[in-house]
Amino acid sequence: MVAAQTDSIPNEASCPIHLEILALLLRSDGRTKQALIQEIPGPSRARLAFFCYNRVHLRSLAFQVAALCELRDLRLIAGTKGDLLYSQATEAGLFDDSDPASRRKGVTLARTARG
Repeated sequence: MVAAQTDSIPNEASCPIHLEILALLLRSDGRTKQALIQEIPGPSRARLAFFCYNRVHLRSLAFQVAALCELRDLRLIAGTKGDLLYSQATEAGLFDDSDPASRRKGVTLARTARG
């Protein structure tokens, strides 16, 4: 009988950047986050985008990272999935939240009831 290994988790992807930098990204405001992301080398940035995308609680960070990636890097890392992530990220416009005037106003029931 073979004993199971308990010291490693198979198929668990490791974060492509230092965990301290990831923690800083999660705590930063929009401009600081954008500057930090741009300091990460292209291929590592693309790997980070997919690392975050595969974790639901990091999905918005994945879109922010992917929006600052070169499409070429995303394609090299994940093929056609890179195209999909890039298009989702660029359509989301996640770094526009710093300018309240650029946000669209949502429709509420009160506005639609007035006619």
